[in-house]
Amino acid sequence: MIRTKLGLLGLCAVVFGVMAMSATSAQAALSWLVLNSAKTTETELKAELAGESDGDVSLTTKEVSIKFTVTCSGFELVGVNLEAGGTLTNGGKVKFTGCEAYETAPLTGALGCHVHSAGQTSGNVLTAEGKGTLALHTLTGGGTEVLTKLEPKTGTTFATFLTEKCVVPETNPVNGVLYLKDCEKQTEGPCVNKSLTYAVKHLVEQGPLTSLWVGSDTAEHLETSLSGGGWIKLGGAHAGLFWRAMDV
Repeated sequence: MIRTKLGLLGLCAVVFGVMAMSATSAQAALSWLVLNSAKTTETELKAELAGESDGDVSLTTKEVSIKFTVTCSGFELVGVNLEAGGTLTNGGKVKFTGCEAYETAPLTGALGCHVHSAGQTSGNVLTAEGKGTLALHTLTGGGTEVLTKLEPKTGTTFATFLTEKCVVPETNPVNGVLYLKDCEKQTEGPCVNKSLTYAVKHLVEQGPLTSLWVGSDTAEHLETSLSGGGWIKLGGAHAGLFWRAMDV
């Protein structure tokens, strides 16, 4: 849904602002930068975003004392653009595909559920409308990193996935706030943030400050997390161009 990953829940989803900071963060101006075909920087350029799978994205959670994992093999962004002020389109969605439920990740002990969201066929989960903004996070050892803060456009629910013929609850709302980091599959040491580096595509994963829960916000929500991730790149008229975040 990461490592340097985007995505999703919406899946995800979908990406990035004006301001979202930890309690100790200083104020800063954040925005998007896109290089046109002549390698000239264009600031505040509205540009369509597209997703590209980098393997499975999994949501692991625990409800009514049952721990399980929903794994999706693909995702696509729906109506998500880079917008002015380091934000993402207000109302964009993420569609996750190939979703199945398992006892544990990765892909162990299939539960035989039919996983989907309302109005979608089995295996497909479409998120609610969301919003995104670049966020500056102050690190414990000093310095800052740029993250992407994602949250529902209204309320607290990112998406609701339904299960049929399954031992887990039939209705499962995914709530909270998701921060994405861009570490390019780095596995050791502190994240070397790639969000400030020009690239055709950026790989995102769950970052610090994330708080997710499924169902009720109880102590069990501490066992909810995303693993895996996906690539985010420009689409439409801007496909193939280099882009990054800017921290001023």
